[in-house]
Amino acid sequence: MDKISFILPCRNEKQAIKKVIQDIQSTCRKENVKNYEIIVSDSSWDGSDKIAINQGAKLVKHDQKGYGLALQKGIDKAQYETIIFGDPDGSYDFKEFPKLIKKLKNSDIVLGNRLKGNIEKKAMPFTHRFIGTPLLNLLLKILFSIKISDSQSGFRAFKKSSFKKLNLQTNGMEFASEMIIQATKNGLKIKEIPIDYKIRKGDSKLEPYKDGFAHIKYIILKAPFIFYLITGGIIIIIGTISLFLGNQIGNIFETATFKIFFPIIGLEIIFLGLFSKTYLYTKLNQENKFLKKFYKIFSLKHAIFISIIFLLIPIIFKILNLDQNYFNQLFVSAIFGIQIIFNSIYLSELSIK
Repeated sequence: MDKISFILPCRNEKQAIKKVIQDIQSTCRKENVKNYEIIVSDSSWDGSDKIAINQGAKLVKHDQKGYGLALQKGIDKAQYETIIFGDPDGSYDFKEFPKLIKKLKNSDIVLGNRLKGNIEKKAMPFTHRFIGTPLLNLLLKILFSIKISDSQSGFRAFKKSSFKKLNLQTNGMEFASEMIIQATKNGLKIKEIPIDYKIRKGDSKLEPYKDGFAHIKYIILKAPFIFYLITGGIIIIIGTISLFLGNQIGNIFETATFKIFFPIIGLEIIFLGLFSKTYLYTKLNQENKFLKKFYKIFSLKHAIFISIIFLLIPIIFKILNLDQNYFNQLFVSAIFGIQIIFNSIYLSELSIK
């Protein structure tokens, strides 16, 4: 079997880490894995670090909070090409790692799939199993065409050379989603295999709502700009049709929601896409060909000129006393002008690298 580096991101796991390390060692002996290392990437204060050292593990002591950061620190120190990481809290059975290694021969990344394996009673909260994880899986499928059943699994195997291509930037729990998204964008093959999932030992470090929103925020941030453009464009078109033809069409199309809020929301969604791509480019150094072309055309003075046009239209109609029959249209025009100027100012500031 391959030479393997096991990475254990650890933060106060003294109740389980000893057995986890022993399980890895016994399984390596059983599978005749002679060249392996166990790296504990640690930020503990409960003595987990001392237990790890006593059990023969290599300690990377960084004392910084963050799941993704701990994994990055550990992987950086790995000397072998094949890497397996998993939480040392007793929830993952490291005796199953040979299954991941076998699957890795025909793929670049292998995820242990908890949802298709045996989940011990009370090991995974109802909200995580039936709401949180399925929702994140759905977002990944819709936005990136990633078909994975357990995108949040923390038991994974991959090649270090493949990992280096991903250029991962996040330090928190969203690291799990970032890894999958970047792997897909880089054309890496991801496979899943059923694993068992058990009740963790000790207190959980998860902050369900905070960590869940961190995943969603990152996934939305990474969504292709075409998603923002199409979504915002469709909403603007529906709003514009309602604005000018709503009274003739009737029903919901003559309501203020469709006439006024739809155009405003649609434009804001497009700007949100520009904000997201600009943030990724300036803060996370992620190249974007579309963005480079956009900023060759876009300038704050152009945005100001366009916004002035939208703001002048209702003023001109008012002067010519033509505003009485076009209140909704002129109101939206004024709001568009205000949206464009303020959003463009922020976009201009955000684009400074």
